[in-house]
Amino acid sequence: MYFDVLVIGGGPAGLAFSALASDMGLTVGLLDRQAKTALSKPKNDGRDIAVSEASRKIMANLGAWTMIDGADISPIRSAKVVDGDAPFALNFNPGSAGADKLGDIISNHIIRRVLYRVAAQKENITWFTGAEVKALSRNANAATITLADGQVFSSQLAIAADTRFSGIRRDAGIKADMHDFGQTMVVGRMHGTIPHNHVAHEYFRYDGGLAILPLNNDIASVVQTFCAEQAAQFMDMNDADYARATQARLKGLMGTLSCTSKRVAYPLVGVYARQFYSQRLALIGDAAVGMHPVTAHGFNFGIQGVANLIEHLRKAQARGLSLGNIGALKAYNTDHRRLTWPLYQLTEKMVGLYTTNTIPARLARKAALHTAQAALPVKDVLMAKLAGVPVSKVIASKLSGKFPVPPSLPRF
Repeated sequence: MYFDVLVIGGGPAGLAFSALASDMGLTVGLLDRQAKTALSKPKNDGRDIAVSEASRKIMANLGAWTMIDGADISPIRSAKVVDGDAPFALNFNPGSAGADKLGDIISNHIIRRVLYRVAAQKENITWFTGAEVKALSRNANAATITLADGQVFSSQLAIAADTRFSGIRRDAGIKADMHDFGQTMVVGRMHGTIPHNHVAHEYFRYDGGLAILPLNNDIASVVQTFCAEQAAQFMDMNDADYARATQARLKGLMGTLSCTSKRVAYPLVGVYARQFYSQRLALIGDAAVGMHPVTAHGFNFGIQGVANLIEHLRKAQARGLSLGNIGALKAYNTDHRRLTWPLYQLTEKMVGLYTTNTIPARLARKAALHTAQAALPVKDVLMAKLAGVPVSKVIASKLSGKFPVPPSLPRF
């Protein structure tokens, strides 16, 4: 069976790519090893995603954003980063970049559900669920996928969207750098008696990381990172003990805590493919770049990479070239590396520094935060990118004094 494009993986990146490819008039074969009900009605996996303005626009253009209930969208009004027990905090206030928020938080399963709904409406997509890929072969003319049940599919281009541990990437001989952070993330929703005012917090504590993702109604997704042994202890606690232990770690920031969801644990492994393409093959989503959640950029990199690849395929199509045109794939590779490589490297180095508790490391952490706080133009450019404000507008506004630098947020 022949398709213009074969997409392996029905996660957010695979679904978004399939929908956009269908809009180009391409025939798409979408393969996933899960059952169709698992794709159409994804279970709540405990993860909440920080969606940047650029990613929101892509979802809006897909028609997915309007499918999300407004009550399920929680704005991030500002953010702060704290090292250990230091009183100093690195503050991110989008007002200094001319915006009213840094982004929005949406549950991962809701994002998956609406992207499935978008893809399911496309006539050019043929679904193959419960499909286990046995082999991938490629030549100058086509990419061919063979399933475990013997079915064979060919296409101009194959897309690997099969998680950060991508079997397609491995079968294609594309190397990837993997970094096991030696940590496990424990995440669950909690209600606090003190309003969080939609401020996100990132604590680099000496006894493990701790983050607050503000949700509506003074509920927050509380993310804690520990070594596997400690994570198991926190997962084994009953809700009351877990709430007390987390409340102590937060030093009362959210007041009295109570659990509003079950807890979920995930080992933390970062992945960066050496290249995002090969002959008749492109990597997207976590198959290309799997981020540590500390920067909340995994989903954003994934969907922005999809839009980037689609744009290069459109250009190839307009010139009458094959979708597997190596020039188009190289251009995607260059653009996506430019977008992701600096932050991936910074994240790896930052997490390494902030999980090392030697005296020199602690001093270096504090110096890094003070330096970053002083570098206001750099912060404002970063916030502009998150909030979708043109960087040129931010620079011009700074020069004119239109957006005054706000005072620091209250310390704790």
